[in-house]
Amino acid sequence: MTQPAPRPKRPKVLVVALVLLPLAAAFFAMTVSNLGGRNGLNNNGLPSVIFLISLLTIWFNWARVTTVVLLAFQTVQWLPGGIRFIGDPDVSQAASYAVIASVLFGVGVVLVFQIPSNEYYRQLKRWRKDRRHAAAAG
Repeated sequence: MTQPAPRPKRPKVLVVALVLLPLAAAFFAMTVSNLGGRNGLNNNGLPSVIFLISLLTIWFNWARVTTVVLLAFQTVQWLPGGIRFIGDPDVSQAASYAVIASVLFGVGVVLVFQIPSNEYYRQLKRWRKDRRHAAAAG
């Protein structure tokens, strides 16, 4: 009986990206929470969903692409206001969160689509397919 192929190892650039993207999502959520104030008028639904999907990028290629698209939307939505209000004492903390999240997203998106990251997802797909075939045959 042959040994199953080992699971592919995640490259370091992908590991860093898998940390940065959820952090960016968390900072966008903190932006929304901070702007909601004590009234509780914040709508943290989309940033929370983005955070959960960004955690799924560890296992799924579709989650990687979805996370990048959703975080790009959040960056377009929040970065202009973050830059504009960075010195405003009333909202400077939320503006700082938006700018930090945008920077984390920018670095994370570059790393998550590096050649080693793309190759890892290809290898993982092949590994899963081989594992399914071995389970069906055995």
